[in-house]
Amino acid sequence: MTVGCAAIFVIFSVLNIVGVYKNWSIGDIWRGDFFAFWSYSKFIFQRPFAEIYDNDILTDFQENLGARPKYFLPYAYPPFFLFYILPLGVLSYYLAYLLWTIGSGYFYFLVSVKRQLSRYTVFLTIFAPATITSLATGQTGLLSSALIAGGFRAVTTRPVLSGVFFGLASFKPQLGILIPIALISARLWQTLAVACATILALVLASSLAFGWSMWPLWFAKLLSHADWVMDVKDRYNPTITSSLTSIGIDLAVARTVQAGVGLLVAITIWVAFRNGVTILTNALLFVGTFLATPYAIVYDMPLLTNAVLAIFRYEEQTSRILTIPELIILAATLLLPIIMVATWRPALFRSIPLILLFGLIVWRIVRDRRDFAQSEAAPPKETACVRGQ
Repeated sequence: MTVGCAAIFVIFSVLNIVGVYKNWSIGDIWRGDFFAFWSYSKFIFQRPFAEIYDNDILTDFQENLGARPKYFLPYAYPPFFLFYILPLGVLSYYLAYLLWTIGSGYFYFLVSVKRQLSRYTVFLTIFAPATITSLATGQTGLLSSALIAGGFRAVTTRPVLSGVFFGLASFKPQLGILIPIALISARLWQTLAVACATILALVLASSLAFGWSMWPLWFAKLLSHADWVMDVKDRYNPTITSSLTSIGIDLAVARTVQAGVGLLVAITIWVAFRNGVTILTNALLFVGTFLATPYAIVYDMPLLTNAVLAIFRYEEQTSRILTIPELIILAATLLLPIIMVATWRPALFRSIPLILLFGLIVWRIVRDRRDFAQSEAAPPKETACVRGQ
């Protein structure tokens, strides 16, 4: 099974590389999502900042760059995200794409592999379908995943850096909805304070640079953007809401179920982090994010790869062997981006691997705490004392 998955990952990678090359060879730079980020960075050098939230004005600007969009490429990020993409506006599309993908990819690699350069860690970090999808599209998934995973990697040893990472990750607030719950539950007050201070600094800096009027426009944009997201192909969204609507469930019912699942996940995260931050609690939060959030796209899923890597590291540390059912759940999670991108009927059930993985991690945490409690409660063994004659 391991060799088979590896072969699928490599084939998927090659197909994506060929696809990007073909588009570039004919000068078609508009198919990938990265064109949107490049156009945003160009826009802020040439047009009034606030107009970037106007879909009609932005679309006209993108068409003047040569685009032939079949759908809107709206700017729905908070104003301070413009700082992140500002350097791209002075570069050609190709150089900007290379800077963005190599920079975010290298950052993600450093966070994911840690110091243990084992073969499976390096291979999964580079060739996991979620990584390749984010690289091929030029999306923000690697950056957001690196900031969140890096924040939890540093949370116990470098709390200030951890807080800065969490604050910077707020450009995608829908992926950070569980982070405050985890930090408060674990009583990591310094990290929480630094994260809040980082967000405040970003808000103030962007307001001074681009104008305070940007913020009401962004808040108003969120509502219309939520409706726009519903027009994105359902199979590209790994959320509970999207999974239910894709099989015919009414949207209002799906959102109610999503809210219930989100509440259950939040409670689980609170309980899990009460005893501190561990490899498994981090993995639980990474997976739970995609069950709790109402909005995520396939390119956001490198965070799930980090969850799988965390489980592998945990097994190494505890010298335990994964069972066949557990390996199947992990493999299904890693393969999920391929299933979602393809027009397969299994994509209708894309939330199932995430639910199973979430349950698997909860079971591991409960089992470990039970074993620890039993070991603490066991009476100490008597030791024989041999007296000399």
